[in-house]
Amino acid sequence: MMTRSTDVAEFDALRPRLLALVEQHRAARTDEERSRLVGRLEDVFLATAWNVAHDLLENGWTPGFLTVPSRGAAGHLRLVGGFDAA
Repeated sequence: MMTRSTDVAEFDALRPRLLALVEQHRAARTDEERSRLVGRLEDVFLATAWNVAHDLLENGWTPGFLTVPSRGAAGHLRLVGGFDAA
């Protein structure tokens, strides 16, 4: 589900909104009160993600999946970050 608002939230305004929602969640006395906050928390999260993506694209980042993979690379997983579970 996407945000209910099409207005772009300025990044600087998101932190105070998030902190207020977290405090409301903490002070909520029932699960019903907490569940009413979920949509508002989702809106702040999606607005933050939009701002980050927009900033990345404005500063030259391009999605790696747009490149054409080499012939032998399809269907193979690769280790990222040096963690080996074995």
